[in-house]
Amino acid sequence: MVLSHALIVPLNDLVSVSDLRPLLAWLMARPHAPLAITPLEVELGNDIPPAATDLPAAAAALAQRSAGPAVRLGHQDFDDLVVSLWARLWPALRRNFAFRLSFGPSDLVETPTPALVCTPHALVARWRGHQRLDTVSPAPGSLAAAALTGHEQGTLLRSFADEIGAEATAFSELPLLEQAYRLTTDTPDTIDNTITAVRLVQRLSPEPSHGTNGKAKLLQRLLHQLETATAGDVLTLRNLDMQGFEHAQAVWTHLETWTGDNTFPPAQDTSFTTMIQDAIHTSKSTRQWREAVLGGLRKAAGTPGPAFARAVWRWVAADPELTRPLWTAARPDHALVGRLVEAAPRMLPLRAAQHMIDIAREERFPRLHGAAVSTAFPPCEAARLQLTAEPHSVADGLELALRNATPEEIVRCSVDIGDARMIDLAGNYAARTPVLLADLDFSTQTVQTLWTASLKYDLNAWQGPANPQAAFHAALTDLIDGRPVQDGLIRCLSRTPLADLGAFPRRSEVWAKLSSLDLDALTRATVHGWLEKACTGLPPFRLEPHLQTAVLRSPELDSQLSRMEAGEVVGIVTALPTFDEYRFRRWLRAALSHGQRIPPSTWEAIGDLALDRHWKHTADELTGMLRQGRDDVRPALRACLPMIGLLDRWRLKLSAISPAERWKALEDLAAELYPAGPNDQELWERAGGRTADLDQRGSGRTRWHQALQRIEHGIGNPHLKQLLNEMRNDYPANQPLRFFADNQEFTNER
Repeated sequence: MVLSHALIVPLNDLVSVSDLRPLLAWLMARPHAPLAITPLEVELGNDIPPAATDLPAAAAALAQRSAGPAVRLGHQDFDDLVVSLWARLWPALRRNFAFRLSFGPSDLVETPTPALVCTPHALVARWRGHQRLDTVSPAPGSLAAAALTGHEQGTLLRSFADEIGAEATAFSELPLLEQAYRLTTDTPDTIDNTITAVRLVQRLSPEPSHGTNGKAKLLQRLLHQLETATAGDVLTLRNLDMQGFEHAQAVWTHLETWTGDNTFPPAQDTSFTTMIQDAIHTSKSTRQWREAVLGGLRKAAGTPGPAFARAVWRWVAADPELTRPLWTAARPDHALVGRLVEAAPRMLPLRAAQHMIDIAREERFPRLHGAAVSTAFPPCEAARLQLTAEPHSVADGLELALRNATPEEIVRCSVDIGDARMIDLAGNYAARTPVLLADLDFSTQTVQTLWTASLKYDLNAWQGPANPQAAFHAALTDLIDGRPVQDGLIRCLSRTPLADLGAFPRRSEVWAKLSSLDLDALTRATVHGWLEKACTGLPPFRLEPHLQTAVLRSPELDSQLSRMEAGEVVGIVTALPTFDEYRFRRWLRAALSHGQRIPPSTWEAIGDLALDRHWKHTADELTGMLRQGRDDVRPALRACLPMIGLLDRWRLKLSAISPAERWKALEDLAAELYPAGPNDQELWERAGGRTADLDQRGSGRTRWHQALQRIEHGIGNPHLKQLLNEMRNDYPANQPLRFFADNQEFTNER
């Protein structure tokens, strides 16, 4: 039989009492059953009983937070231990403090479970694995134990608990309280320690209105440490519950600022990718932490500078699956996209690049698309992908798609792909380095198009083909034969040194095929080239009618002729059948006036030219020069002798004159001076002849012929000398008359 004796006291009254001895005194000392149960009036006190000898051991055991109760061997003086321990507990601990006599762990079925039991010495084996007071050092080894024994050091822990508003309700919370205290005072001032302390304080003091001052200090410490925190440090906040902190929002606001202002150093990439992963999955972090991180990322995305953009590419490379969530979180605008383009790496794994490519295509960011395809595809393939992603009239991202390509690869790709946008880009490169075109086949339309594109950027690209002239001539041949020629090619080349078509074998056929602008340009260049070559010798090629006309109309012609030697000029004029005689005479007068010496062979060529062109005025001018004493013109006059009058031949001794030719020369002179015949102005009678002897029929020349025959054959009068004297009286200044009159050899013939 077991006799149980209980003393029932209201718990609220009991926990406020420090001294249990007045209550325990009412418990029976010997077993006997009371006749009745009646209420007791007990005067409770707050005296502090003396410490039991084994109180330090009990305090140390209870403060170690082990599973199960602390075990005291033997029941003697157990109540003294309980009384001394109770007196030193604060009220919250007393509320859940239970103790009893137990014969083994299986006895412990109460709630709450007893924290302290006593057991017979004989049953010690049943408590293997439990804290036994006889095995615990009696010296207080912790602040928690000191607090349970009333030791002076324990007041520090109690003060800290009051400061943070913690009310320890179980012995298991004492080590946590001590740990929180040490993390905020004794241990290094690190963010890890502070975060751990925050977690402990949240557990120990979950009510926001409790311990506001202590919690505020702890939060301030955390905010200060966030200034220099790493991404790894911030990760430890992801599951931090701070509902017990009245001003916890300040931490999340600061975290958002920390994220937004971060420079995202590469050394912390692993932590940052984990942060982002946890921020986009609701199951891996608290709502406040996620919102702070994602808000900070949005702020960082809008901050000028390359740090965030560079980090995005690294994070995407490390975890491609982050791309879309990160894009959604960052909410990129055109400015960020521009920074992403500038920060794009040269190489990326295909899987990582593909995510960014897909997003750029969907969001219609062509430059970002170009940068992304360049990181994972060979140049030509990247270019093809870019061209399919952009509208046909746009190529904003094409150069970015080819940023890993060499200029040679860009030119080669443009020929392979054939897209106008690609060709235009390659043309720009070829314009800067024309040699890129050297090995291409210029008989193809695509290469001609590329050449045209490069010429539009820089006309010096005409030098690009290995044989530029042959390439241009091939295009002209296509034009003549009706094959397509790239629009603009001839127009561009007509402004380059290739525009001189002097060496083009089908030149005469091409003029009719050209547009007016191209025709004018090529004609001018060909004329200029012809004249330039002519300055060094004979004209280089025979001119067709179109070029003859162009040369004659060229404003360069007269200036060129004025600087050339006479022989070269004659060669040019000879090559121009319609060269104006007056223009030639003007040049000749200018050349002679400037003292140009003309060799006999050139004078002879001038005479040949005058004879060939029937230039009577030129022959007359040459005759006049000889009369004026320029004896060097004789080769010219001899060359055009058929155009020189008999009298001038005779007078100037250009050739031998027969007697018949002499009389013919006189006949010509007489007919010129007296066109009506020998009796004009009564000349015949004045010279001593009779009008009746003259034949009155025929023209004046005919009558002069008949009259001079009479004199030549000595028939009647007048004598030749008399006739000449009368003629000289009429024309005293006439030099030919003077020549005839003074030529005694001739006048003595009759």
